[in-house]
Amino acid sequence: MQGGPAIDLAAGLERVMDDRELFLRILGRFAGDYRDLAARLHAALEAGDTELSHRIVHTLKGAAGMIEAPRLRQLALDTELALKDGGVAAPQLLAALDEELARVLAQVDSLLAAPEAAVAATAPADADDLARLRGMLDIGDGRAIDLATLLRPRLLASVGSEGMAIFDAAIRRFDFEGALALLEHGDRR
Repeated sequence: MQGGPAIDLAAGLERVMDDRELFLRILGRFAGDYRDLAARLHAALEAGDTELSHRIVHTLKGAAGMIEAPRLRQLALDTELALKDGGVAAPQLLAALDEELARVLAQVDSLLAAPEAAVAATAPADADDLARLRGMLDIGDGRAIDLATLLRPRLLASVGSEGMAIFDAAIRRFDFEGALALLEHGDRR
């Protein structure tokens, strides 16, 4: 199972020009349309209907891209390619697809249950929060890890998903200088 969020909220909001209400509606539609997808896909596969199976994962691939669920999109693409021209998808690939779809739906449900939190989570970290985190990282204060965890959704909006992955790795290694350098770089992007 993958760690971190299944959906890149900052990228999703960017896709809809920061219209939070529209993005939440898109997430709601995704949940409604894809909640039973795993069951439909497995039923089509068991029936030997590779054309329907292919169409199901192709549609999922596009929807996952629309909501900025990159791992789900990649797994759907991998499954689509495996099924192309009557092929067979490996059980491990299907299991990974099912698991990631469940992770995405859980995050969608969480965002829809608390839309105010979704809006707050995608707001860039404010200057005071970042200054406090920078100061803690600068002096090697171990409490920076806790603060970074609290600020994670907002840091993600500030540094992007690639920067966040690098930041998370640095924090896990207690490389506070590297994490600080990333924050400095992220502010200028």
